[in-house]
Amino acid sequence: MKLNFNIDYRTNWGESVYIVGHTPELGDGDESRAVKLELDGVGLWSLSIDVADETRDFDYRYIVRRDDGSTRYEWGRPHRFVVGCDVKSYEIYDRWQDQPYDKPYYSSVFVDCINRRDDRDESQSLYPGSVTLRVDAPMVGSDEVLALCGDDEAIGEWNPENALVMNDSNFPEWSITLPNKEIHLPFRYKFVILDKTTRKLLAWENGDNRVMNIIPEHKSSALVVGGMRFINSRPAWRGAGVAIPVFSVRSDDDFGVGDFFDLKKMVDWAVVTGQKFLQILPINDTTMTHTWTDSYPYNANSTFALHPMFMRLSELGRLNDENRQKYYDDLAVELNALPTVDYERVNNAKNEFMREIFRQEGAKTLELPEFKAFVEANAYWLTPYAAFCVLRDMNGTPEFGKWGEYAVYDKAKVSKFVDEHADDINFVYYVQYHLDRQMRAVHEYAGKHGVAFKGDIPIGISRDSADAWISPRLFNMDCQAGAPPDDFSVLGQNWGFPTYNWEEMNKDGFAWWKARFRKMAEYFDAYRIDHVLGFFRIWQIPMDAIHGLLGIFNPALPYTPDELRHNYDFWLDVDLQTTPFIMDYFLYDFFGEYTDEAKRRFLIDVGYGRYKLRPEFDTQRKIANYFATEEKCEKNDKLCNALLGLVDEVLFIEDPYEKGKYHPRISAQFTYIYRSLTDYERWCFNRLYNDFYYHRHNDFWYGKA
Repeated sequence: MKLNFNIDYRTNWGESVYIVGHTPELGDGDESRAVKLELDGVGLWSLSIDVADETRDFDYRYIVRRDDGSTRYEWGRPHRFVVGCDVKSYEIYDRWQDQPYDKPYYSSVFVDCINRRDDRDESQSLYPGSVTLRVDAPMVGSDEVLALCGDDEAIGEWNPENALVMNDSNFPEWSITLPNKEIHLPFRYKFVILDKTTRKLLAWENGDNRVMNIIPEHKSSALVVGGMRFINSRPAWRGAGVAIPVFSVRSDDDFGVGDFFDLKKMVDWAVVTGQKFLQILPINDTTMTHTWTDSYPYNANSTFALHPMFMRLSELGRLNDENRQKYYDDLAVELNALPTVDYERVNNAKNEFMREIFRQEGAKTLELPEFKAFVEANAYWLTPYAAFCVLRDMNGTPEFGKWGEYAVYDKAKVSKFVDEHADDINFVYYVQYHLDRQMRAVHEYAGKHGVAFKGDIPIGISRDSADAWISPRLFNMDCQAGAPPDDFSVLGQNWGFPTYNWEEMNKDGFAWWKARFRKMAEYFDAYRIDHVLGFFRIWQIPMDAIHGLLGIFNPALPYTPDELRHNYDFWLDVDLQTTPFIMDYFLYDFFGEYTDEAKRRFLIDVGYGRYKLRPEFDTQRKIANYFATEEKCEKNDKLCNALLGLVDEVLFIEDPYEKGKYHPRISAQFTYIYRSLTDYERWCFNRLYNDFYYHRHNDFWYGKA
């Protein structure tokens, strides 16, 4: 067979067009073996190759190589060569695929869900003397079709009622194959959207009429013109949805908490109310202590594993022991009747049932080809996660630093551990296998009903997670992520999560993030990235701090004392302005009636009405740890909060990485140290503060993003 590839691409000086495809003649998909096309005329690049008659369908792409060594790639799906019936020669005309202006339509939200097409046409076969047109039109709804209409009699003579409906077998690409002898080249045409049932005209495409003026070199050739895109004339798509946590979608079929199968009812409701999106809170496993403190959905022990709480137990089967099954049936009725979720009882009872059903049915499940395929495909995260869960329960803590010989992850040692605890490990596999099946089933159900699932990906990971245990190099474990103060949290937020070591992540092309997104894409059509600003700067708080007020932006451009002096006429007093400013005249504002006692117990008088904190109370972490062991009462709460507030009394914070450089403390204008400045010093400080937080980092962070 002879294949003639053609692509109209206007190159710049020093650029050449290559093609690589999954066939031996085009490099077998190896980019280094891509074949160069020849420039014919102004911008038409061509290549003619002979391939074996038994060649099957294959994908291919065009790439542009520059003399400076750089390479330009096409966007989106590869081109597809489809073998016809008894065709000896193909003339293929493609278009370079740049990212489209209406890119969202090409996402799985539309292609696999909102505009999903379940009953697709059988693919049309190419034949000698045929002309095939291909166009991408992902915005065509599931109750609509795309059609070809033009000035030739064979394509309707501009009458949409006689337009030819196109084939949707490769949606979002539409195609139509016509016999060359029945059409008159050249002809003018447009694509139109019709109602799938009535064939009523819904929309003409925008733009000038298209012109088909390519005359095949041989009448027996199969001419293929592809790479076109529908020019949408309709307003951009708009849709509504609802956000809800899975645990709150409770029904009588539950075990005291909403589960994955309850989402089917939400999908049905969304269909009735005309909604297209169902967004849910994170669904990853947060089990740390088996207590209610595990209920925070943004503190997962794995960014890949699903939460066992969302398992529909009845889908696992029923226990052969009728008394035990009745116990769980009665418990389900009791838990469902509660006005709120009893987190501990629900999770502990579900775990208990799953262990019993695993002892009864697990051996059969472990032998299923589907189970083995799941374990193999997910082994990169599933095996270490399972080991993490078993070690967590064996040691009674998720803090892997307390796990003795397993405190530092060692793949070989963990592999041996997995073999030695096969039953417990297989139980974790069993649970995750069924959670995966259930979530996939619900996702598929939603897609068939045109409702898109939108997930929620937390920006942070727990420092006591399987991810941190396996790959600590990817995270800054010596600090905490949070948020600066706002009207809702005047002290800022401290989430406790480690921040990301972006430089280290960059070494393997951000493989961890890609794997995380790829895994979530198995369950969701779209997702919200929590605190997406964290991808180019995060509010980072030292480990010895509690309040977010003592955080800094990372990365950032801290000031040197010389820069403060020369650019803002502000003279930094390191001793006075970077350590807690504690003066006798305002201590009563903090401690009230306990001021004298506070001086004796927690402070050291350094003269001239100034104090400093005793070494055992000189960080917020030390203060919090001390009062955690004291009696809970109003007095101790006041003393603790007052001392925490004193630690916040700084004007500048030294950069942890570049010593001798300083960040102005966020909201420093509310401190006593700021009030102690002269009017001119305040004016100078406000200048440097506003520049730092509102101007200085704009271009810097843009580059980081």
